[in-house]
Amino acid sequence: MRDFHEVRQDYHSLMSEFHEAREDYHTLMSEFHEVRQDYLRLMSEFHEVRQNYHRLMSEFHEVRQNYQRL
Repeated sequence: MRDFHEVRQDYHSLMSEFHEAREDYHTLMSEFHEVRQDYLRLMSEFHEVRQNYHRLMSEFHEVRQNYQRL
């Protein structure tokens, strides 16, 4: 039968691994949150650029129509 000290050693070893895994998890979640914030910021910028593009294309077509009427 395993003695108390072996069991205690295994317990401390497992707890150490658990704490390392938990730290890794929190680090990854923090990095994920940063990446998600960057993604949301970029999507917001993309939509702004897209709206500007459509506005400019609309203005361009209007100017072109006015030019063709001349």
